[in-house]
Amino acid sequence: MTDKVWLKRNDGSGEPQEFEATPSVIVPLIIAGWSQCPPPEKPTHVDDKTPRNPDRVRKAEAD
Repeated sequence: MTDKVWLKRNDGSGEPQEFEATPSVIVPLIIAGWSQCPPPEKPTHVDDKTPRNPDRVRKAEAD
């Protein structure tokens, strides 16, 4: 498995992109003005933080 790295343009245009973490890929991008950044955050939804109640699910299925 090849490692990946997230890079973004220093001028702030565009979204961060994931690239293969090899010198042949990364060095030209760094020279062109890209810099390493954290991966973009995944959007969270209200339901993702809502505690699940298995009894409520079973009751809804029984109805």
